[in-house]
Amino acid sequence: MKPYTETREAMFDRIRAFRKREHYTQTQMAERLNISRRTYANYERGVHAMPVEVLVVIADLFGTSLDYLTGRSDDHDAERS
Repeated sequence: MKPYTETREAMFDRIRAFRKREHYTQTQMAERLNISRRTYANYERGVHAMPVEVLVVIADLFGTSLDYLTGRSDDHDAERS
């Protein structure tokens, strides 16, 4: 099992990488999640904990599993959780 801080940092890095790969701005992500840009930016930077409901939408948006997104797995192509 990976340490909490390691999976936490992986999650922020992966979410940011997915967002940038798809050329989404933080504003566009916030709009898709129906939250403010500031709230999204705070989630992405780890200032505030990201609710599970938000993580699920992000995983679905990028077609990946929650395990990969949150750093619990390194297999991007794993069956989605």
